[in-house]
Amino acid sequence: MKHVLKSLLALFFLIAIIRFSFSAPKNPSDDIKVVHGHDNRIDAFHLNGTVWEDLSRSVAMQIKNSDMVSIDEASTKLLGSSLGESTEPALCSDELFTTQILAGRCSGFLVSDEHLVTAGHCVVSQSDCDSLSWVFDYELKYAGDLDYTVVPSKNIYKCKEIISQHADPNSLSDNLDFALIKLDRPVTNRRPLTVRLEGKVENNTPLAVIGYPHGMPKKFAEGARVIENDDEVFFSANLDTFQVNSGSPVFNFETGVVEGILVRGEVDYVFDAVHNCSRVNTIINECKDKSCHLEDVTRISQVEKLTEVLPLH
Repeated sequence: MKHVLKSLLALFFLIAIIRFSFSAPKNPSDDIKVVHGHDNRIDAFHLNGTVWEDLSRSVAMQIKNSDMVSIDEASTKLLGSSLGESTEPALCSDELFTTQILAGRCSGFLVSDEHLVTAGHCVVSQSDCDSLSWVFDYELKYAGDLDYTVVPSKNIYKCKEIISQHADPNSLSDNLDFALIKLDRPVTNRRPLTVRLEGKVENNTPLAVIGYPHGMPKKFAEGARVIENDDEVFFSANLDTFQVNSGSPVFNFETGVVEGILVRGEVDYVFDAVHNCSRVNTIINECKDKSCHLEDVTRISQVEKLTEVLPLH
């Protein structure tokens, strides 16, 4: 009987450790706007000391080669304008992240030491691939960081070739959207993310996402769940995501396994006529009245040739 009790206690503590390991830090602001419910986006430095910090290091931002300037052999500056200046009309001054610089075009994540997955509409042709690079660690290192637009040049990788890709923006029924690309060299000191290869995520599974909304420094957001799950190639969720989050890994919040690729969503901003500025679009009631659109996520298992590049375990 003692052995049984010891075994049960050990199992209890193991489950507790796993759940704690994949828990997220508390959002530093309690008085924030809403997207799907409360806006759960936080800067990557809030992940320090959690399992999510390690996972976030494998998420990269896509940027045009022409939007980078070499400072010296070790450093590169990323070019862009602030979020507040980039919306039309301008973003209301009390919205989140208005002063952060937008530099990127899409998000993506490592599935091997030299292969990255993103949304198919982010890399349509080899010509696109040739004009783009992928940057790791575009993020604030601490609150008040003013040097985040300068990144180590060693963290920048060119897009070498498209291994597989699918996206048809002209089709109303073809919802498959993914790209698997090869980088110009192996990525060091970052581990490929673990992905689901078969089966479907369960209804109501809690989710998290890491990416670069609007091309601003890396953000983490949790508090979402799987809401619509019938389609074979994608599922829908109430994720707090924006343009340039396309290609972001969508994680099972309880396990850290990638369930899919963020590919589509609702309009990001709406006009505030009273204050004559733009505000984050607020979605309520999980779109149950069908008057809005949830965020769509391509199932990672749909990526062609993915199993051919995954590292052996």
